[in-house]
Amino acid sequence: MNRAEIEDGAAWARRLFRKPEPNASERKLSSAERIAADLARSREAEAKDTQTRSAVEQTRRDLHTPGSAFTVGAERYAADGSRWPRVA
Repeated sequence: MNRAEIEDGAAWARRLFRKPEPNASERKLSSAERIAADLARSREAEAKDTQTRSAVEQTRRDLHTPGSAFTVGAERYAADGSRWPRVA
């Protein structure tokens, strides 16, 4: 298969599924531009999801509080929502 056959097949599929033709004026991003855009998106997502100072301070208090949820045997929620006893 060559590029012409692939483009003919894509055009046939667009006609079959009544999809619009792609804009010829759209320029594809280079690999470096795609990586830079992805890194910028991930940095924004990380900045949004960072822990607040109060959450970190609460965790530090719980680590030194007897009977807290961080003791061995205390139950914690796993990522899937199930509960697991803490073993270490």
